[in-house]
Amino acid sequence: MDATLKAEIQEIVELVKTVPEPLQVRMLELLLQDLLDRTSGRKRPTKPEESRDEDKEQRNEKATTNKRESEGLNPNTLPMRVKAFMKRTQVTDKQLDHLFHIEGNQYEPIWVLKATKFSKTQVDIALLQSLQWALTSGEFSFDREKVREECRNKKSYNKNNFNANFQNSGKYFTGLEKEGLVSLTDEGMTALAALVKELAGVKDGD
Repeated sequence: MDATLKAEIQEIVELVKTVPEPLQVRMLELLLQDLLDRTSGRKRPTKPEESRDEDKEQRNEKATTNKRESEGLNPNTLPMRVKAFMKRTQVTDKQLDHLFHIEGNQYEPIWVLKATKFSKTQVDIALLQSLQWALTSGEFSFDREKVREECRNKKSYNKNNFNANFQNSGKYFTGLEKEGLVSLTDEGMTALAALVKELAGVKDGD
């Protein structure tokens, strides 16, 4: 037994003897419990140095991942329809770089919508999701359920008017009457180009 601990127990025993006998047992229990708590606190194991080093490495690795820079758009690898869209509407690769974090063939949206009206936000999300889909597939199409999900994420979902909002902007879309993906019309492509330029805020050559 630790000498210090043994000495403290002896002190407790002597102290207990000074109180009336009916109280001695309870007092002994309380004082021993207090000693036990204090001893456990002193001997509480510290985190091994090796474990702390591993945690530090993991934090550094996560920070590095979060700071990983976008590779940027490679026009040479784009589907033909996207190239045609960019040429016709004068949308530039730099403008698209401002809307997506790009790694390989993955395009993570980083755009921030300026619209506050739910109906406008819903249509803008549909246009931008069709662009994201086109960057890998060549088809300017979107999934209504994914638009619905993104509207919820951005706190701009109007359940009662969700379908009506698409119908009211029907000139931009084709296939609303069917199940499955919805595609953009020529007017929808023009609206998309205007939205890209608005959100990117850069001009060709900037």
